[in-house]
Amino acid sequence: MHFSKLSFDDFMVKVAGLIGNSLNETRIVEATGRFGYDETRIKEGEMFYRKVKQFNDAQEKVIQDKIKAHEERKQLHNLVRKQYMKMLQIARIAFDKDIIISKALQLEGPRETKLDDWMNQVSVFGNRLLGEERWISVLKKYGISKKDVAIILSDLDKLRAKALECEKLKNESKNQTAVKRKKVKELQEWVSDYLKIAKIALDEQPELFRRLRV
Repeated sequence: MHFSKLSFDDFMVKVAGLIGNSLNETRIVEATGRFGYDETRIKEGEMFYRKVKQFNDAQEKVIQDKIKAHEERKQLHNLVRKQYMKMLQIARIAFDKDIIISKALQLEGPRETKLDDWMNQVSVFGNRLLGEERWISVLKKYGISKKDVAIILSDLDKLRAKALECEKLKNESKNQTAVKRKKVKELQEWVSDYLKIAKIALDEQPELFRRLRV
């Protein structure tokens, strides 16, 4: 079995067949048992197989969770950005003549491109507005209330939490991949050794050995 040339799914199917055919055929177990690969040792291979499957399932779950979290983060980002940019444009008009307020709210210049820096920029804008009743009273004339600003900050908190979740899932996915790779290697080594022994043990029963080359 040239497992190195197989996809992961094909490899797992062939290993399941290899182990299943071995355990279900007494003559194979008896023959390989004389060379150290008795039923107990073949079941060790089955345990390696189950471990790989377990870690693969865990990895797949993390990947799906990561995809979902990234989509939710994207939606939240778009929501906050739409709210913020509308309010920013209005604030630029409302405080056009006030350099101090303009600097305090970071109204001028480009918006940050990195998500963390951009969220900090939005946070500064919202929290400083909420801290100054006079500024809020000016914005009320343009249809922006204290509640509107609070909503942006609430959605921003949700975005921060989702961004942290995405980072956590990213690291978890890397860890799962590393563990799975290690377990796959252990299984590959077991399969390789077992097939070498089986070829020797079944030298006079080639039809049985062919049953292992699923």
